[in-house]
Amino acid sequence: MEPRIQGLHHITAITSDASSAVNFYTRVLGLRLVKKTVNFDDPSAYHLYFGDEKGNPGTLITFFDWGKSIGFGQVGAGVTHHFAFTTQDHGSLATWKDWLEQNRVSVLGPFDRGSFKSLYFRDPDGLVLEIATPGNGVDYSDAPHSELILPFDSDTPSVKPHVPQIREISIEMKLQGLHHVTALAHGSSQTREFFARILNMELVKANQRGSSGTAQQVFGLEGGRPGSMLSFVESPSVPHGTVGIGTVHHIAFAVEDEDVQLQWRERLLARGIHVTPVLDRKYFKSIYFREPNGILLELATIPPGFGVDEPMEALGQSLTLPNWLESRRRSIEASLEPIALPA
Repeated sequence: MEPRIQGLHHITAITSDASSAVNFYTRVLGLRLVKKTVNFDDPSAYHLYFGDEKGNPGTLITFFDWGKSIGFGQVGAGVTHHFAFTTQDHGSLATWKDWLEQNRVSVLGPFDRGSFKSLYFRDPDGLVLEIATPGNGVDYSDAPHSELILPFDSDTPSVKPHVPQIREISIEMKLQGLHHVTALAHGSSQTREFFARILNMELVKANQRGSSGTAQQVFGLEGGRPGSMLSFVESPSVPHGTVGIGTVHHIAFAVEDEDVQLQWRERLLARGIHVTPVLDRKYFKSIYFREPNGILLELATIPPGFGVDEPMEALGQSLTLPNWLESRRRSIEASLEPIALPA
């Protein structure tokens, strides 16, 4: 039996400021800071994890805090354009728009995507984010409002005086996890082969754009259920992208356990794909490789999870380190800027 992926595990992006990221993703988006640790390959930088209350795979976004010196990334071919969270329904989506604008965040939409409705905005580093209602990928299309040309206004929005002020993120508004990821490509003929034949994902939808020269391919599981989709917007004219501040570093898919992960590694190697050895990320095990457009992908195990070194009620409250870095704790802590937590 061929190995299967379970859907999205997490998405990792790059921030220029850890405190700003914590404020935005916890206070404005209502996620929980479930782990404050360091980049295991570069312990001079924070690695922050945000997700639901337990840090379940499929709800996680993480950030490398590499400061401003790395420079801003450029969205383009071979780079993720944005990713989407899932909200409960159309009513909660409308409330999200009001809440974000109340918090001085410019919002586009909601737009009809066929299977769902969604709105778009940016985090403090300019990373494009989306909140979508829970539709699958069967009728997904961005054709009415192309994601290639989202017209963000640089001006800070003003709070509409007639809209009642929202005091907090309600239970109905709580983000329910990741919905999908959208990336840009030049239209590589290898994209379909890789995701459908090698990663065993379904080609859920293929949209052609006629005279514009662009197209969209949507891959997913079980008809493109929320939390499993990867959409490629293809255009021969889009420039090549670069990874930096405000862009996604890599996309991680979940696998059941270490045995399945090893099966995946052998499968990828047998097809001539360069794959890293299994790396211990403490909260999961990981392997990394690139898909044909150059986007870095990861297969991460579901266990053991974030409760291995902190009680669940105290997740994210202290700096946690893997065993092999504990001897350097004092110097690591001294090199990190303290994170200002929201009031």
